[in-house]
Amino acid sequence: MQIQMVHDKKLLRLIRVIPTVLITVFALLAIFIVVNYNKAQLSSDIHTLEQDFINSEKESIKTQVKQITQQIIYEKNSTVNTLKTTINNQIQQAHAIATTIYNNNKNKPEAEVRKLITDALRSIRFNDGRGYFFIYSTAGASIMHPILPHMEGTSKANLQDIRGNYIVRDLGRLAKKHGEAFYHWWFVKPDDKTKEYEKIGFGKYFAPYDWFIGTGDYIVDVESDIKQRLIKRIRNIRFGENGYIFLLDYQGKILAHYNKELLDTNVDRVTNAKNTETLQRIIKVAQQGESYIRYTSPLMPSTGKPAEKISFVVGLADWQWVIGTGFYISETQEYLAKRSKLIEEHHKQELYTLLGLSSVVTLFIIILSLLLTKYLARRFTLYEDKINADFTELNKIRVESQYQALHDSLTKLPNRVMLNEQIKQGIALSDKSNLQLALMFVDLDDFKKINDLHGHSVGDSLLAVLGEKFPKILSQHDSVARFGGDEFIFCFPLIQSNEEAKQKVKAIQALFKQEFVIQGKSIYSTCSVGVAMYPSDGTVAEDLISKADIVLYKSKSLQKGRSLFFNQQIDEQVKRDFLIESELRLALLEKELSLNYQPQICVKTSKIASVEALVRWNNKTLGPVSPDEFIQTAEDIGMIFEIGCFVIEQAISDIKQFNNNSISAIQLSINISPKQLIEPEFLPHLSKTITSLDFDASLITLEITENILISDLNKIQPILIELRTLGIKLSLDDFGTGYSSLRYLGNLPLNEIKIDRSFIDKVLVNNQTESLVKTIIAIGQFYDLTTVAEGVETKEQFDLLRSYQCDLIQGYYFDKPLPVAALNDKYIT
Repeated sequence: MQIQMVHDKKLLRLIRVIPTVLITVFALLAIFIVVNYNKAQLSSDIHTLEQDFINSEKESIKTQVKQITQQIIYEKNSTVNTLKTTINNQIQQAHAIATTIYNNNKNKPEAEVRKLITDALRSIRFNDGRGYFFIYSTAGASIMHPILPHMEGTSKANLQDIRGNYIVRDLGRLAKKHGEAFYHWWFVKPDDKTKEYEKIGFGKYFAPYDWFIGTGDYIVDVESDIKQRLIKRIRNIRFGENGYIFLLDYQGKILAHYNKELLDTNVDRVTNAKNTETLQRIIKVAQQGESYIRYTSPLMPSTGKPAEKISFVVGLADWQWVIGTGFYISETQEYLAKRSKLIEEHHKQELYTLLGLSSVVTLFIIILSLLLTKYLARRFTLYEDKINADFTELNKIRVESQYQALHDSLTKLPNRVMLNEQIKQGIALSDKSNLQLALMFVDLDDFKKINDLHGHSVGDSLLAVLGEKFPKILSQHDSVARFGGDEFIFCFPLIQSNEEAKQKVKAIQALFKQEFVIQGKSIYSTCSVGVAMYPSDGTVAEDLISKADIVLYKSKSLQKGRSLFFNQQIDEQVKRDFLIESELRLALLEKELSLNYQPQICVKTSKIASVEALVRWNNKTLGPVSPDEFIQTAEDIGMIFEIGCFVIEQAISDIKQFNNNSISAIQLSINISPKQLIEPEFLPHLSKTITSLDFDASLITLEITENILISDLNKIQPILIELRTLGIKLSLDDFGTGYSSLRYLGNLPLNEIKIDRSFIDKVLVNNQTESLVKTIIAIGQFYDLTTVAEGVETKEQFDLLRSYQCDLIQGYYFDKPLPVAALNDKYIT
């Protein structure tokens, strides 16, 4: 017995010593591993930061160059269309002048009338003075040639170009046969007799004298105009303190640069040999396609000193252009130095935290091991104590299980299972006292943003904090439950009036006026509240919850952070929304949708230039329904693409008929919903409709709003470029009311901006609004965009906009939206 006791004492001594020693050794080993890992991780994080930032900067300059390159390619590809449009418009005006002179002088001798026409057209010039009009008879006789007057009176029917085309004879034949026609031929230029260039002409038949009036221009000259316009635009591009776009040709001539003194000079004449070699490297890279290049720039704009730089360059082989931009390494090093210091401090804090935590845990485990050894020394315990402990634990588990079945685990508030019982008890208590009950549906505003920004753990912690605060504003018989997610339901029985219920709402919302500090982050939130009253709004829990839910989301749709009580008007609105949705599904089948067209008037001529197609719905049950109501519903139920297809097909058909019956064609503007634009079938349907109806795509303008550009510019930009490739114009609607980033105007293929009617309403009474309108028009002129003002209702507004050289006017001052029949009756001439 004594020997056994000795062995027990030795064993107890070992148990007390060995765990403490082992724990200390392992703790020191763990600390050593943590310190070394922290150092390795610090080095890795700094290296990753450097690589990510450099890659980000490289991707940024590549995107900038690519966007500008796409715009240049688009402008280059549109050379022929630009030339055709210009000479077509000029000939239409010349033909109109000749027709007017002829109609006004029919009683005069033919020779005198002919002279009046030729005198009127002889001196007209356009296209920077290159363009002029010529007149031939369809038999080939020269009637008027202002550049070569000695040819007048002679026959040029046999005049051929280098490819054997009969220039005058063929154009006259085509113009007479079709009324008007384009024609291609090759001819020398006045300033270069040694080479023939492709020329595009356009002639229009003048029936009274069997003439055709024509003009033409060289493609190379129009392309040169486009080049100069693009160079001028690129020269003005700046971003940041040192950012600019450089442009030079393959021969080394500098076309665009931030240093104005270098423009239009050759690099080998203005730089030293080293810089010339660098620029030759850049040109060589561009000639091979596109790539990044690292080199020493002669000087950095902000310092005036040489600096290492990374650029992205692209070569445009057709024009032999090199276009590029870049960033300076010194700028990235300054940023990286600051970030590296922050990372080092962060890792240092983490290391201190880990060491401190390790020390605390080690000490805790040592103490725990000492206590454990002490416990093992008392290895004999009473069996009865153990059984009692087991029964106590089982009873605790049973109580916790019952609690968890009726309470939310996160907020500790009653859950939906217990909610119905609370409402029933509240109704019974209110009935007994002949008072009301207020059921309040509470939803946190923008809770998803909190989760996305700070993480779900922060969102859960915020809900847990609210679970502690909500019960503090409750009276004896009041209750609150978590309904699900970020939704809570308060039940307030014994309410004497709606005013008392409003005070309860204010008490709930007052909780959100404070700052919530969650995991070291400052969180501010608001809530929206929907209120249903017993017994006026419902007599059972399900009805009260449903109606409180309805007004909650009605409240959120109007403005977040407010409350709304259920009433008959809201009930009727909900029923109307449901009826609109159900009736809209049959609107196309029942042929209830129609189009009106609001004229857009050219400010210079005061004549109709375009119309905007506006969809209208007249339902047999609802009567006329505003587009503000049914367009949003169409987007919500997935019908916007079908309705958009109807609008496109009907509008193109109507305006084609209008243009066929009118002397001059008008443009067609169509509003496009963001959801409609990103539909995969949108482009194929639009292209098929234009082709099947044989409509000129260049007469179509699609109006888009700024919010679609903000939401997903990378996804939308290729669609817009493809639309412009089809020849369709693009308009930025409601310009100035949203984000209005000028980079849209520089980087996207836009043709037009529309000034929102909210600005036009105030333009005569608010100096700031007037200045803003004037600025928008100036922006449109700078970017060579058509500017349209909508909502013009008075002569004073029109006169002011005309003085600012706004291009098009739309509004009740000229006309309201018209059905197609009324449009034809009023405007077809």
